[in-house]
Amino acid sequence: MNKILKSPYVPFICIILKVYNLEPLLPSLRKRKRYVAVEVISDSPVQRNSFISAVSQIGCTVLGDIGFAACGISVLGFENNVGIVKCWHTAVSETISVLAFMTMVDGQSVIVRTAGVSGTVKGAQTKFLNKEFN
Repeated sequence: MNKILKSPYVPFICIILKVYNLEPLLPSLRKRKRYVAVEVISDSPVQRNSFISAVSQIGCTVLGDIGFAACGISVLGFENNVGIVKCWHTAVSETISVLAFMTMVDGQSVIVRTAGVSGTVKGAQTKFLNKEFN
């Protein structure tokens, strides 16, 4: 009854009933990630949750829901007005454009400056932010 399936689509009921044994994707088949180091310039500190909601709101406005999902944009870490935004390697320019369109976060005017792009989180921290996240 157990079948091995290497497809990304499996009906949800099959996962619940454990009909299929899913194997992880090989590293050569996974999408590569890029990490964009950002700095938010504002009068007062920006909260993490406010920044995350602003990124998703502006991203859906600029790229549309499908485009935003295709870019794989997510906020990894954000504190003291600096943070790291993750995206797929093919969507770096779209991610930077979404961040450039952010002018308001939680009712206050902000400027989002892109410090740089790296292939690893550690590289983005040490090269561009000089900060260690927990």
